[in-house]
Parts: sequence; structure tokens; C-alpha cells
Amino acid sequence: MVATGLNASLPKMFETQNALKSQRPVVQGFTLIEMLIVLAIAGIVMGTLVPSFGPAIARAQLYSASRDVASALRYTRGHAMIRGEDALFELNTIHHTYRVSGRPKLYRLPSGIELGLFTTSTETLDEGTGRIRFFPDGSATGGRVTLIAAKQTRVVDINWLTGEITIGEEDSGEH
Repeated sequence: MVATGLNASLPKMFETQNALKSQRPVVQGFTLIEMLIVLAIAGIVMGTLVPSFGPAIARAQLYSASRDVASALRYTRGHAMIRGEDALFELNTIHHTYRVSGRPKLYRLPSGIELGLFTTSTETLDEGTGRIRFFPDGSATGGRVTLIAAKQTRVVDINWLTGEITIGEEDSGEH
């Protein structure tokens, strides 16, 4: 017996609907428990990584501060040579500040860095403040700025004869 009319098209319609249902993408999400587990794992990982960045940040500040000091010293030397008059770099190791001739601005260094200044007695102003003087011929009174942080020591040396400024490292076993 052959089905005709409406009865014949019903099985084909059900087959088409079943085929469409099987082709639809299945949408799945994350459960609340799964999200909380992922957040807890991320929190544990961040908790272990963040403390290890502390020394790296302090070291980066130390390197940056030593480059800033060297740059200020080079500027001061250039200022003396161009103007044909003495120029001063003044460092306050207590307040972590410095000034350079020709600029009214007071520059600050990070407070986490221990500072030291070795200069001549004639350029020592008080307990925490001293200067390095540059002369028009490029020479200087000479000295050394010491910066200590993160168990490392960086030194900025000023050659008295040539006025050359160099940055170097020293091992600091005490800190």
C-alpha cells in the first residue's frame, strides 16, 4: 500500500526536523564551580609570582636612578663647558634629591635606594649634602655617587682630571 497526500509527507518532515536538530551546535558554558576553581588557581599562581617581582623592581629602580644621576652629571659638565663657567651637581643623600646648575628643578630619587656621596671637603655643605663641581675645561673636583638597593651597589664615578662620568657595579656583601 502506498501512502498518498498529507500522510506521505509526514515521515519526511520528521526526518528533516531530526536532521536539523542534530546539526545545531550544542551551546555549553562553564558552571559556577568550574569558574571558582579557575579563579582560585589563578589567585594561587599570582600569590607565588608577585613576591618574586619585588627584587626585580628594586633592581630596575637602582639601574634607572644610576642612569639619571650619570645623565645629570653629564649635563652639568656640558653646561660648564658651553657657558665657560663652573657648574654644580648637588646631591642630598638624606632627602634623596639632587640639583644641577642651569635648572631650577629639584630632582627626586627613589627613597628605597641608599645613597652615598664621596667628594672633596670643600664641596661638602652639611652632613647629607655635597656637590661635585665641573670646570669650563671639562675637569671636575671628582668624586663618586654610590647607590645601593636589592643587595646590589651601583657607582657613578667622576674623574677629576677629565670630568669623565662612568657607571659601574660593586658587589655588596653587607646588604
